[in-house]
Amino acid sequence: MIDLGNRQILSDGTVLLSTAGAIEALYADAGLDQCVIEDSDDVALYKHSMRLLDMDLGQLYTTVDDLPARDWYAEWATPAPWSAISVLDYCVDRCTTDDQIIRVCEEYKLFDERNMIPVLRHLIWMVDHMRSRGIVWGVGRGSSVSSYVLYLIGINRIDPLKFDLDVGEFLK
Repeated sequence: MIDLGNRQILSDGTVLLSTAGAIEALYADAGLDQCVIEDSDDVALYKHSMRLLDMDLGQLYTTVDDLPARDWYAEWATPAPWSAISVLDYCVDRCTTDDQIIRVCEEYKLFDERNMIPVLRHLIWMVDHMRSRGIVWGVGRGSSVSSYVLYLIGINRIDPLKFDLDVGEFLK
C-alpha cells in the first residue's frame, strides 16, 4: 500500500480515499471510478446527491469487496493491428518442429486460462516497437525463461526446449 495523505493506493491498484481526498479528486476533475471511500455515510450522501442532481461523477464504494470485478489485462493500450493479432498463429508460424507446436499449444492454453492473451499481444507490439527502433533489451531472467511463447515473441533469448525447462515454473 502506498500512502499519499488523503488517499492510499492498495497493492491491486484500488484507490482508497478519505472524504477530504474524494473532495480533492472532484475539484481536480480526477474522477472517482474504482475508488473506495473510508466513510460509508459520506458515500451514501454522495450517491443520494448524484441521484437528486441527475449527475454521474463516478461510482464510489465503501469497501474493496464492493468493487466490481475488473479485467485489468483487457485495459492494455495495444495499438492496431497488434490488438487483434492471433497470438497462437503468431507463435505457431515461428515453429519448425511438431514438439515446438505442441509446446506452444500447451502454453497458449495456460495463458488463455489466465486471461493473459491481451498481455501477450501487447508484448508482441513492444518487441516489434523496440526492434524497429534499435532498442536493446535483456536476454530474460527468472522463471519467464521457461516459457517458449515468450521466447518466440522475443521477450527472452533462452530456448526453454533446448534446456528442458518446464513452463510450470513460470505459470504457477
